[in-house]
Amino acid sequence: SAVGVARMAKFCGVSVNIITDFSDSNLDRCRAIMERESDYEGVFIDSESALDLIKSDTLLIVVDACNKAIMESEDVYNNCSNKVIIDHHRKPEEFSSKPLISYIETAASAASELVTELIEHALPREELRRNEANMLLAGIILDTKQFTQNTGSRTFSAALYLKDRGASPEEIQELFK
Repeated sequence: SAVGVARMAKFCGVSVNIITDFSDSNLDRCRAIMERESDYEGVFIDSESALDLIKSDTLLIVVDACNKAIMESEDVYNNCSNKVIIDHHRKPEEFSSKPLISYIETAASAASELVTELIEHALPREELRRNEANMLLAGIILDTKQFTQNTGSRTFSAALYLKDRGASPEEIQELFK
């Protein structure tokens, strides 16, 4: 879902970074695939680097985590005054500092589903690239346990859109190996 948000930011001409835990080897293949795209060179940064980049006008968009305890960096969250949250999990508590936008839709199967819906309405079709579509579909497949749990018509609609944009279930299965 972070890759989808990055695509929307890039479409708007905004500089973007994705905070990631480089010690989590589960994400190595995803990062490697995306960093082969020229648009994603240097986009992935750790939380310490992110703290150094925060300015008064920085917008932090948190995806797939409305609970500070499971966010990639609680310090970054606490130090940013402009926040948006996009998630499909139930909000466990009130936010200590109110986000500008809180798009929490518990009926959705995945944050990637929500971001895909936003992309479908906000971007021209050709703007979403194949590897981005793969990452978004991978998020949906992961959260739905390969479409066996928490799916609905919105889930399949998002998957169909991503497949139409070049997402390859075969490549995604390779990614999960």
